[in-house]
Amino acid sequence: MGEGGWVDGVLSKGKKMDFFHGEFGCPVCVKDVLAIIRALTSRWISEGNQMQLLLDVGGPDRVSRVQRVEAVVDFRGCNTPLIKAVSASSVDRGIKSPADISMNITKLVQTLNFSPT
Repeated sequence: MGEGGWVDGVLSKGKKMDFFHGEFGCPVCVKDVLAIIRALTSRWISEGNQMQLLLDVGGPDRVSRVQRVEAVVDFRGCNTPLIKAVSASSVDRGIKSPADISMNITKLVQTLNFSPT
C-alpha cells in the first residue's frame, strides 16, 4: 500500500495525524514508472545497443508531505481538521533526511517525449 492508501486508512478511522510541511518531493504515479521502463526498454532493444542514460524520475509537481496528504483528503472527502502540519525538524526520527528530494524531470520529458500524470 502506498502513502495514499496508508493516509486514507488512518484518516478514515478518524485519527488525528501530524504531517511534515517542510519536506518536499515529487510523487510519481506507478503507471508512469512502468511507462518509462517500457519506453526505455523498447528504445534499447530497437536500437540494438546498450544505453548509458541517467534520468531523474518523479512526478510533475514539487509538493510537501502535508500537501500530498491534503490531496488524498480532497480526493476521498475526509475530514481535513484531522491533519496537523508540523515541522520535520520538530521530530527526532533517528535518521537525517534531506528536506528536499524533489526531482528535475526536464531531461526525462525531453528524452522520452513524456508527459507525467
